[in-house]
Amino acid sequence: MKTTIAAMFAVSVLATGCGLAAGGAAEEATPPTGDGMAMCAPGVTDCVDVVDDSGDAGDAAGTRPSDDTLREEARSMLGLAEDELAEDVRIGRRGGEQMMLTEDYQVGRFTVELDDDGTGTFRVTAVTAELGDAPETFTTAT
Repeated sequence: MKTTIAAMFAVSVLATGCGLAAGGAAEEATPPTGDGMAMCAPGVTDCVDVVDDSGDAGDAAGTRPSDDTLREEARSMLGLAEDELAEDVRIGRRGGEQMMLTEDYQVGRFTVELDDDGTGTFRVTAVTAELGDAPETFTTAT
């Protein structure tokens, strides 16, 4: 009985997870457009590539800030205390402790490094901004 339930579960997971349509045929993936970097493996038919080919102008819908705006925001974080950071800012390093982070790339995300300012307050000394073409890191002048 347990084997039958496990087999049925496996078949249902495979049928829904492999892009089978109601008729049982695999759906074709839409090929990406633009010159952005595709994430789907060649030959995979149930993956949809999301390509950001918007450059510095933000996205077509105007929902993503331009790379220049993201750079300004990154620079404005330098020197902030840890408790002044927005909730969506990732902490990559706090003092001597390296944090475990995901390796995905999300345009518009910021990752900061914090160092003790000598008073017990950890302040931002470096910000990496994930931009449309490549990440950029901004640091405080030493």
